[in-house]
Amino acid sequence: MAALAGLGLAASMSSCRSERAHGGRSNGKIALVIKYQPLGEADAFQRLLRDFERDHPGVSVVAEALPTSSDVAHQFFLTALEGQARDFDLFIVDIVWVAEFARAGWLLDLSPFVAPSEVRRDFLAGLGDAVVFDDKTFALPWYVDTGVLYYRTDLVTHAPSTYQELIFAAERAMRERAEIGGFVWQGRQYEGLVCNVYEAIWGHGGETQQGGHLLLQTDAARAALHYLQSLLRTRVSPPTVTSAGEEEARRAFQAGKAVFMRNWPYAFAESERAGSNLRGKVGLAPLPTVTGEPGHGVLGGYQLGVNARIAEDKRELCIALLRHLTSRAASVELAIAYGRSPARRDAYDDPRLVSEAPLVAALRPAFERARPRPVTPYYMMLSDLLQGEFSAAITGVRSPEEALARAQALVDRLTEVR
Repeated sequence: MAALAGLGLAASMSSCRSERAHGGRSNGKIALVIKYQPLGEADAFQRLLRDFERDHPGVSVVAEALPTSSDVAHQFFLTALEGQARDFDLFIVDIVWVAEFARAGWLLDLSPFVAPSEVRRDFLAGLGDAVVFDDKTFALPWYVDTGVLYYRTDLVTHAPSTYQELIFAAERAMRERAEIGGFVWQGRQYEGLVCNVYEAIWGHGGETQQGGHLLLQTDAARAALHYLQSLLRTRVSPPTVTSAGEEEARRAFQAGKAVFMRNWPYAFAESERAGSNLRGKVGLAPLPTVTGEPGHGVLGGYQLGVNARIAEDKRELCIALLRHLTSRAASVELAIAYGRSPARRDAYDDPRLVSEAPLVAALRPAFERARPRPVTPYYMMLSDLLQGEFSAAITGVRSPEEALARAQALVDRLTEVR
């Protein structure tokens, strides 16, 4: 990771020298540089950028891809923005970075152009809280994600609504077919584990925060960790789950090695690609809960923000590009081409989305049920603390009670100091 961050910084410094030499212009045009994470093989994103250039003849938009790893991208931005980089104008912002970057002064305040009330009106519930900090708009939601349950329609008759139903169905399928596993999810010590734990906490009736205080030592949190630990202990989930991220879980599921999978919606498009062993054999459902009520997935996805260091004469153009890329039309294009679920409410009423990306359109209720992780400028530090304790609990290194007590003490110490 350090090596990648170093390479990124080197590239950043090189681009800075280029911008100083050419005044931020490319072929005589004003250059807008956008940092993004790869979306997929289709060329829809590039077409959207060329459309913007056609409508703004004096502008050239340069898209620079980041590594696919969110952690690596975060490290790149920490290095570049702390160093007051000016070589990129717009950039993607993970939903849990907005408060951190806004507090650091790295994101341009967009409120003069896009009021917080407009964001809350036009985008799905929960996303306004993610991009509005101190009553100011610091980014615009681009596409949204949430955790969902995948199941093999050729192995089970319906999706389980409770944890017990999931366990029973997985064990039955494993007895009938010795080569198949039960339930794969993201259990590696990283951010994905935090997402899985919070979804289990909510599935056991728990909450995230109370009055700004992070809640960890609760009955629901203890029950959630005992549940996840039991999946591994009873082999309903294979031991490989403790080293699995999103792609490891997806590859295992797509190779036919599991009945159920927790993942983000992107994995469905992969299962339906030509040549996939599971094409036509995969269903999506809300996450299960103790009671059988539809579960709450973690609210995820990416936003687009503007570098606070950019030249003032480029700001209105950057806002125009932000609005273009987060428009209803662009949202529908990204959904059809890449399976990226729109953050805009009105995109779900678009006939093209309904006809050409029906799965994405059908996921709207899941996005409306999604819940955010703790919203705080110190989220990344909190997450680092939680990852270690959650990992120790699910692998049996510590009891859930001990892990949660340690996590609560560490988190309280961190937030008190801050």
